Amino acid sequence: MKKKLIAVTAFIGLGVLLYIIAGGLTPKLPTEAVRTEGEAVNGRPLFTVEMQTLPLVESYAATTVADQTATLSARITARVAEVLVDVGDEVKSGDILLQLDNTDLDARVAQTEQAIVSSQAQLNNARKEYQRLLTLKKGNAVSQSQLDLAEANLKAMQAQARQAQASLTEAKAALGYSLITAPFDGVITRKLVERGDVASPGVAILELYNPASVVVEAAVPVSRRQLITIGDRWSVTIEGEAEPTLATVAEISPAADRGARAVTIRLSIDDEVARWPGIFSRVALQTGET
Repeated sequence: MKKKLIAVTAFIGLGVLLYIIAGGLTPKLPTEAVRTEGEAVNGRPLFTVEMQTLPLVESYAATTVADQTATLSARITARVAEVLVDVGDEVKSGDILLQLDNTDLDARVAQTEQAIVSSQAQLNNARKEYQRLLTLKKGNAVSQSQLDLAEANLKAMQAQARQAQASLTEAKAALGYSLITAPFDGVITRKLVERGDVASPGVAILELYNPASVVVEAAVPVSRRQLITIGDRWSVTIEGEAEPTLATVAEISPAADRGARAVTIRLSIDDEVARWPGIFSRVALQTGET
């Protein structure tokens, strides 16, 4: 009987303890909304909290590249007589950048001109002889074989004159090759020869690029391809520039890089920023809103 009483008492005590833990002795708070007075502002400024829609932006590494570049080489083998530009010089289309030694070429032109004079004289004589024999043949004063021989000689002299004229054109063209000119407006980036060096066909002597053709090139994940269209305006941050600038999507590669799983895009720069190839940049693409 005593053990039973102890068990009942313990059970009742446990129930009371659980009631207290559950907050049975704590007064209940009202469930309806209650307006309470806030802290006095005491002249401090007040602000209104508002909901705003913000863009979600992803940034991708990029670099500046020049669409228009050129590596110049000589078309003839000759010694460099004069280099008229240096690295960093700005040049205009048609400017003479380098001159090759043209002494031999001048002599070749003069020699070819003399050959034309000689061939023309022989042609004139052959033409006169043919006309003379043709007149005599009408009176049967010469044989047909003599006339045929004169005609063959006339044709040979005509061919010789044409060959001499072609040689002169070639010699003048070679003389023109002694002057290396700028193919477009640009900036010299490399000078690979100095005065006295020998320039050869196919061997680079100068390199230049057009600053106006510099664009920003970036690789964008294929998953973002559907968000890009020609003409989109992107924010571009170019290393060395204090502020971002705007650029326009001008080209989208139709094929993705299999290794990087990315498509290459090119953006034309709006502002007059540093237009040098190889500058690290970042482009910002808006992918949504929050």
